[in-house]
Amino acid sequence: MKRRVVKGMALALCLTVLAPAVSMVAPGAQMVVSAEEPSTGQPGDNTTGGDNNNNNNNSNQQTTEKSLDTIKKEAKDTLNDWKINNLVENDPRVEQVDKIIAEANDKIDKLSSSTGVEDCLKKAIVDLNALSTIINPPIIDDGSDDDNSDDDNTDDEEEDPTVTPDHFLMVGGDWVTPVANAGQSVNIVLPVVNMGKTMVTNAVVTPVLSTDTSAWPFEITSSNYSQAIADLPGTDTGMSDMDRRRELTWTLKTRDDVGTGYQKLSFGVRYRDSDGNNQTTTLDTYIQIKGSGGVGADGKASVPRVIVTGFETNPETVHAGESFMLTLHLKNTSKLTSLKNIVCEMTAAVEGKDDETTYAAFLPTAGSSTVFVDQIAKDGTKDIQIELEAKADLSQKPYALDVSMTYEDEKVNSYTNTTSVSIPVKQEARIDLSQPEVMPQNISVGSEANIMFSVYNMGKTKLYNVQVKTESEYLSGGSAFVGNLDSGATGSVDMYVTGQAATADDGTVKLLISYEDEAGEAQVIEKTINLIVSEAASDDLGTGDFIEEDMEYEEEGNSISGYIIAAVGILAIVVIVVVIIRKKKKKKAQLLLEDEFLDDEENDDN
Repeated sequence: MKRRVVKGMALALCLTVLAPAVSMVAPGAQMVVSAEEPSTGQPGDNTTGGDNNNNNNNSNQQTTEKSLDTIKKEAKDTLNDWKINNLVENDPRVEQVDKIIAEANDKIDKLSSSTGVEDCLKKAIVDLNALSTIINPPIIDDGSDDDNSDDDNTDDEEEDPTVTPDHFLMVGGDWVTPVANAGQSVNIVLPVVNMGKTMVTNAVVTPVLSTDTSAWPFEITSSNYSQAIADLPGTDTGMSDMDRRRELTWTLKTRDDVGTGYQKLSFGVRYRDSDGNNQTTTLDTYIQIKGSGGVGADGKASVPRVIVTGFETNPETVHAGESFMLTLHLKNTSKLTSLKNIVCEMTAAVEGKDDETTYAAFLPTAGSSTVFVDQIAKDGTKDIQIELEAKADLSQKPYALDVSMTYEDEKVNSYTNTTSVSIPVKQEARIDLSQPEVMPQNISVGSEANIMFSVYNMGKTKLYNVQVKTESEYLSGGSAFVGNLDSGATGSVDMYVTGQAATADDGTVKLLISYEDEAGEAQVIEKTINLIVSEAASDDLGTGDFIEEDMEYEEEGNSISGYIIAAVGILAIVVIVVVIIRKKKKKKAQLLLEDEFLDDEENDDN
């Protein structure tokens, strides 16, 4: 490809600054630069009169303005030359090259000094050179021998043709520009894709660090930020760009003293190509920075921020249905201005599924959710408090509380900011038992008794790993696993215990019911029952069967004897009664006979 020769004294002066950078990237390339010094007088004349200087002021000013316009035009031509000399048809870098050139041209148009144009051109050439490992910079000639220059370059062009690499790394995807707020953490994602044909392996990506916030706006908290990519497939695999993309993520904390605006982040990449050769390149991405102090990229003062650095609750654990005191720690991150007339409005998360059943998770006990702070000094802090009540029917989980703040700076400029805190709410676990049934309530040593009852989850939180155990030195066994119980659910317990020793007290037995709440904290409640254990019956008189038969016989004999004694007693009573009745009748009959005898004697006497 025939190289375009760029002529002009001003451009030669501009690219003199670039010569070291270009020669470093493309060894062997030549740059011919010539410059003519403007004449300030006659040759050999060492003195210049004051009148001559005054007469040439306007002429020198016109020459300077013309030179600036020429420098701008020739700088743009140089960028266009780079594109012509380094890109081939359907080159995958064309979009990136066009973007860099367009941004550089736009900046060049706005510059008002030749030095600024030179710096802008230098930066653009460096960015363009970083896009490829093979650079063919344009050769700049002073025009002293145009024909000879063309002839001399003909052989060089044939021996040094443009080569397209089979590996080309670039920032892939349509990633949203991250926003980095001063003093806060942000995730920087770098999607890397190989747009070349062949596989790239063992890539190591390292961000370019700096103590200058304009180059690296983050805190340097680690000695190594490098990340590795095992492989980057090429286009010859037939995979889509999305499937060949690899994403790296850095979590970084933004410095407090950053400005506001967009900033470029550079990442150096070392990798091995398909031939096993080490290669290097640089990948760039951009972030948006929102500073809290200093001056932004547009020359305006940054917005002062009030942030919530933390909070506390009293009591420390917030239970549903209970009130608590919330303390918020506020900080003025601005180092330039104090803030005043700060109004903080608390808005709790809304629960419920429709308009009729929705409600705020937290309500202020005093009826107002607004807190006023008169002033916070530069880089100062302030604590505010508000008493809130958690709704009784809240589920056990964290609930967001939004804090909307409006405030003014020293020049009475008004600002707003919104943040939020997350307050965990716990539901008190409530468990109840039915009346235990013990059958039988009296057992002997070695015998078993059955214990049955139900476990009720009366709270609004789920209970996990519910189990029951007995605690008694006179019993063994007695354990049951119920499992998990949802709110309002019932679990059944049916277990057996065996008598180990005779009880020496009233037979009190402890039932230990243990469970875990949703936070994983174990709880135990106690319930008591009564179960008497007696000594086993003696077997001195023989086996148990004979003893039982003797007892049955004895019980039967005792029963018959009882019946006989009762019958004899009843018969004796009857005999006595009959004897008494007979005696009374006999006495009465005798009295009647005596009366009749006396009557007869009286009749005889008459």
